[in-house]
Amino acid sequence: MIKTEDIKRLLDRYYDGTTTEEEEKALRTYFNGSDIDASLREESVFFTALQSSECPVPTRMEGRLSRQISQWNNIEVATQRTIRHINLRWVVGIAASLLLLFATGTIVYQHENESPQTEQDTYTNAKDAYAETSRALMKFSKSLNKGIEAAENVTNKTRD
Repeated sequence: MIKTEDIKRLLDRYYDGTTTEEEEKALRTYFNGSDIDASLREESVFFTALQSSECPVPTRMEGRLSRQISQWNNIEVATQRTIRHINLRWVVGIAASLLLLFATGTIVYQHENESPQTEQDTYTNAKDAYAETSRALMKFSKSLNKGIEAAENVTNKTRD
C-alpha cells in the first residue's frame, strides 16, 4: 500500500511530466482501486479523466496527415530556395558595389599622383603655326564637303 504523501509527490511529478512509466502505472493502479484517501478523491476524478481510453482515429486520417506534411515540406523547401536566392542576390550586389568603389578609388589615386603636363608650343614662329592651322582646316573642310556631297547624292537618289 502506497502512502498518501508518496501519491501526492507522484502526482506533482506526473503533472510536471517527469514520472517514469512504472510510477504512472502505480498511480493508475492506486486510482483504479477502491482504497483512495479522502484528500485525493478530487485528484482521483481528474486523474482518471486524463487516463481515459484511447480516442478513435478517424478514417483516412493518416493519409490526410501525410499529404499535409508533404505540403508543408514543399512550402518549406520553396521558401528556403527563395531565401537563398535573395541572400545570394544581396551578396553579389554588395560585392559589385565594393568592387566599383575600389576601382574608382584606385583610378582617382593614380590620377592624383600624376604631375600635370605643361603644354608645349610646337612652333616657335607664329607664321609657321598659322600656315599649319590653315592647312589642317582646309583638309577638314574638304572632307566635310565630300561627306555632304555624298549625303546629297544619296538623298537625291532616294527621291527619284
